Amino acid sequence: MIADINAAKRVAARALASYGADGDAALTFVKYRENYVFRVDEQAGSYALRLHRNGYRTDAAILEELDLVTALGAAGVAVPRVRLTAVGELFCRIADEHGDVHQVDMLEWVYDAVPLGDVGEAFTGVAAVDPVNFHALGALIADLHTKVTTVPRQRPSTRPAWDAGGLIGDTAVWGDPRRAFLDGAAGHEIVSQAMSLLDAELRAHGKPPDRYGAIHADFTPENVLVHNGQMTVIDFDDNGEGFYLFDLATAAFFYLPHPRAEDVVSALLAGYQSVRPLTREDLALWRPMLLARGLTYLAWAADRLGDETSDFVLEHVRPLVVELATEFVASTVWAEAEERRRSSF
Repeated sequence: MIADINAAKRVAARALASYGADGDAALTFVKYRENYVFRVDEQAGSYALRLHRNGYRTDAAILEELDLVTALGAAGVAVPRVRLTAVGELFCRIADEHGDVHQVDMLEWVYDAVPLGDVGEAFTGVAAVDPVNFHALGALIADLHTKVTTVPRQRPSTRPAWDAGGLIGDTAVWGDPRRAFLDGAAGHEIVSQAMSLLDAELRAHGKPPDRYGAIHADFTPENVLVHNGQMTVIDFDDNGEGFYLFDLATAAFFYLPHPRAEDVVSALLAGYQSVRPLTREDLALWRPMLLARGLTYLAWAADRLGDETSDFVLEHVRPLVVELATEFVASTVWAEAEERRRSSF
């Protein structure tokens, strides 16, 4: 296990040789979340080097991700170009000083670009909102979903799926979100009730190819870079098969408390539908899918207590998820009662 940034940088520096990088290439730390990310600057250009946490992803899962990014780029989706190793591989394997082996890949750096937004600023309502940007984002997500259906699949996906089970079920990608209430916070009971109802609704929605396929699964504003009005999608680390609506819910989620949340959602959905239709059934699932997205964040935070982002989720996002769960349960109970009333005539 890599102990700190300096240890990670030593592994990243050793990986540069596998890419035939210049001997004087500069290596700069960018961020750490699930993986370490460094910027590599050399005469040939600049790249994002990603040092994967040991054991977090299998080789097959990383190959699947990078194959998808490459195919989407070839299809015209704005994504970074994958840099091959000196022997033509999509990634290399480098041992740290303890003998643990880490996968390392590199992608082209997106020059002079800034993130579309910031999760914290969106959630607290201080982020500037331009509906034009969210219309463009919706169209971009729709374009990705349309083109991903043309990507040939050599073999079944090995990556975790964001289906009903992967969102809130027994095979949830990030575990049971109810663990976020072990500190005694209010909401455990209503969230449990909502999860049972939501599981049934997601399974009823099904997996037809017009609503389920390969998705990005992390369309937060930080993962959309903007340069001269052009958007580039980065960070496919969470990608897998899932509901297309989940990508839209992710893009909107942190703006829900924003004073202009309705403008964000309206523009996002309109932009999407300018490229790819959403059915009445899709739109009926919009609020439940926002709840599903929120529940995954609670599950993620429950495994990282004490982490700054986890603390933000538990303090600010958890109450919003409880509100969404309460709304969903009430609307479902009302709909069931209304159906019984009608069937009694």
